[in-house]
Amino acid sequence: MEDIFDGIDFEEVEVGGFRFRFPLRYFDYFVMAAAFPAPVGKVKKVLPSKKLKPVETMPGMATIALIAAEYHVIDSMDPYNEFDVVVPVTYQSRDKVSRPPGYFALYIPVTTEQAVLGGVEIFGYPRFMANVSFEESAETRRCRVQAEGKDLIALEVTKSVTGFQSYDNYTYTVKGGQLLRAHLQAEGQNSTNYISGGGSYTLGDHPIAVKLRALEMDGTSVMHRYAPQIKALLHLPGERLPM
Repeated sequence: MEDIFDGIDFEEVEVGGFRFRFPLRYFDYFVMAAAFPAPVGKVKKVLPSKKLKPVETMPGMATIALIAAEYHVIDSMDPYNEFDVVVPVTYQSRDKVSRPPGYFALYIPVTTEQAVLGGVEIFGYPRFMANVSFEESAETRRCRVQAEGKDLIALEVTKSVTGFQSYDNYTYTVKGGQLLRAHLQAEGQNSTNYISGGGSYTLGDHPIAVKLRALEMDGTSVMHRYAPQIKALLHLPGERLPM
């Protein structure tokens, strides 16, 4: 079986004294996620461009995905934890040409300055420093995010039996007045369940939590994911698209 790390040509990028080697190799990480319905009208208001269309799971309803990750071993970076609040979207240009579905990130708290700097300066990711911690029981894994001394959000996902899967994700970000589109290739032990329940969240008193409440996310997840061992390639932005 061909490995996603085979036959790679690398490019070094220096930002603020840190050297990043792309595509960035994530050798080992844990990720869990859950998606929650939200009114499409509320979601559209937080997207930066009308060319980004929320993916509707049913008429009038989009989703907000909450993703928590522990990056254990990374090429050219120190380990860090991350929490993503993202909207599944498609991009449609004026000539009606669409791109594959991807994610537009609203907020990405992370635990190291290196991760903040690389993500913001290279990709335009909305990263900022926070405390992102994990705990687990026999049946669930929980992630808690605190920033500026306040609780922001907590996510709990039910553990499930995993199998090997490979998949591709795309992210959309804003940088320099353009939309950037980046590609993530991943493979490893994963379980994705499109059933009701399995994921839950709790919002705190941080100002971002107040903004998330305004999105009126449902309390019952429509998808949850548990992936204890993944590796991935994060490519530099491959497209710059008009807003």
